[in-house]
Amino acid sequence: MRIHMFAIFCLVLFLAAPLHSQEWKPLGQYLNSGPTYTGPTDGTDDGRDVDDQGYQPLETVPMTRTPTPIRQNAEIPDPLTLQPSPLTPREMQYARTAWAYFEQNTHPVTGLVPSVRKFKSMTLWDEGGYFLALVSAYKLGIISRGDAVNRLTTAISSLAALPLYKGIVPNKAYNIEQLIMTDYANKPRPKGIGYSALDIMRLMSGMLVASQQFPELFPLIQLLVQRWDLDALALNNRFAGVALLQKKYARRVQEGRIGYEQYAGVTGTILGLPVKQAYQYAPILRWQQYFDIRLPADKRTAKTHGVSAVTTSEPFLLEALEYGWRTESYPVASAVFAAQLFRYQQSGQLTALSEDHIKGPPYFAYNGILVDFEPFKSVTASRKDVSDKRGISAKASFGWWAVTRHPYTEKLLAEIEQLQTPQGWMAGLFEADMSKNEILTLNTNAMILEALHYKAFGPLYKF
Repeated sequence: MRIHMFAIFCLVLFLAAPLHSQEWKPLGQYLNSGPTYTGPTDGTDDGRDVDDQGYQPLETVPMTRTPTPIRQNAEIPDPLTLQPSPLTPREMQYARTAWAYFEQNTHPVTGLVPSVRKFKSMTLWDEGGYFLALVSAYKLGIISRGDAVNRLTTAISSLAALPLYKGIVPNKAYNIEQLIMTDYANKPRPKGIGYSALDIMRLMSGMLVASQQFPELFPLIQLLVQRWDLDALALNNRFAGVALLQKKYARRVQEGRIGYEQYAGVTGTILGLPVKQAYQYAPILRWQQYFDIRLPADKRTAKTHGVSAVTTSEPFLLEALEYGWRTESYPVASAVFAAQLFRYQQSGQLTALSEDHIKGPPYFAYNGILVDFEPFKSVTASRKDVSDKRGISAKASFGWWAVTRHPYTEKLLAEIEQLQTPQGWMAGLFEADMSKNEILTLNTNAMILEALHYKAFGPLYKF
């Protein structure tokens, strides 16, 4: 099926059409419609099972910081009607700071960029972010067209040379210098560790955008995509990847939870993959009451599907920054933002949650507005509670600022401005003591560039 899928990829580059009609209704109708999860039938009132670990509601948490009031009579824009506007000199400096990460970390031979500074490892998720950052930097005038094309040419050529997992699609991780399959610790794994459909879809998003902006690169993209069996990424109208159980038993698994699955579903739908269920929110969406607001969540939980579902900012922001708002995603994303604003208003704690690398143990965390039934919890990939490492994410702050222009997001940007370095933007600030999470990553700096592009030009991909 490689030829079939590649033919569809070729077609969408030049005959792109809207995926959906923009038939909007007031946001309140979205947020107040649909079923509300009220918890199991065991009498608990907070959505937990009896034997689940409890959490401390906001109303019982001492207010350690006093929220500064949002400007009186401040105009709150409608995200659906926001128009692009030129970046200010300060915002252009933000963009140059973000591009510094790529300028200083691109491998001189392969043209690939590491996921984390000074760590020669990459995932396809991150290389997709690099392509999107590169197009953003070009359109913002930070790099020339010649530089952009040369960088993309080198990177695409290297991606085309990667060994594939069982000859099907790319492995989950690679060494950017040697172009060999590795595990996430960058240790060589000649047989690979499986593949991620979601990671591949993010790379495809980057290639769709790059192909629109630089059509002369299409022949190189042909060489790359025609080697892959993209049909292997779909199963039962959803995404499927391969995971290694106990580090040696390969198993095909459904991939994606709320936000991440639907973001990938947009790319998959453009490419013609049979992932209709992944594209939609309705099959998996539930709402959980939390004080006066409702939190969007995934019906699939650790108890029902073996892995916890995390509701967090990143996938909602990436879909908006790259593809714009669609009818189904906008109300869910708005509720994710509203939950973080609510937490600030109740506790005084600036809140901008996303997945993020961490300097030092546990090295990576998903900071959620909801993890299964537990509000405002941070977990590792194995779902260990690391809420003491919860942070104010720089990329989430920029993302929400770009797509909402809400006065609250101005407070976020003012707080994280201190995270700029000559090497790029640090990941964020730890909530516990407001110290800096000093790690420098591709994903943080790519998303900041995408956000600044959105402010100046709107979504990266043009339907």
